[in-house]
Amino acid sequence: MPAMRRSNPLFLVLALLIVFVPASAHAGLQIAGGKAKREKRETREKREKWETMPRRGIYVGTSIRPGAAGHANTFAPVLQNQWEIGGGITDHFTLGVALGGTAYLGMDEASFDADVVAHRFIGKGFFLRGAAGVSSSAPALNRFSLAPAVGGSAGLGYEFRVLERIGVGLGVDYDLRMRTDGEMTQAWFLGLRFTAYFNKKKK
Repeated sequence: MPAMRRSNPLFLVLALLIVFVPASAHAGLQIAGGKAKREKRETREKREKWETMPRRGIYVGTSIRPGAAGHANTFAPVLQNQWEIGGGITDHFTLGVALGGTAYLGMDEASFDADVVAHRFIGKGFFLRGAAGVSSSAPALNRFSLAPAVGGSAGLGYEFRVLERIGVGLGVDYDLRMRTDGEMTQAWFLGLRFTAYFNKKKK
């Protein structure tokens, strides 16, 4: 009997080890696994935040852009509407042709415009826009007359995806062209752009 009493503490220690060591190991694995899942989710959310939307394939769009054009040492209100068709070379770069017109509201005149337009998308929806083309008539900075002009524009903006294949973009553009008489013309536009993307499915 005394020998059995002396061995009781040893059995107690062994019992505690058998119970708590596996439980502690299991708890440690759960904590490590939860941390790994959380880090993985946070990484995915950060990637999705900056990941660009699919734009590869054909797209069509239209834009309405009010603005102001330099005219006879002052400014005249203008309203431009364009229809655009093109293709997404990649999800980050699109190239298209825009046709439309510009109404010079203060002069009761209008112009037909044709431009080649490129968009470079960065991140989720931020874009840089460049265009080059011709206008059938444009006001001069120092004259009360209109004449054909050639040149282009540069701008930037942000496109929101309201549906899977429909984007709405807001942007600003600066337009600078040279008329056939050598006079310069310039205009500023604030644009609202609607675009439908017919994405090419990735294989």
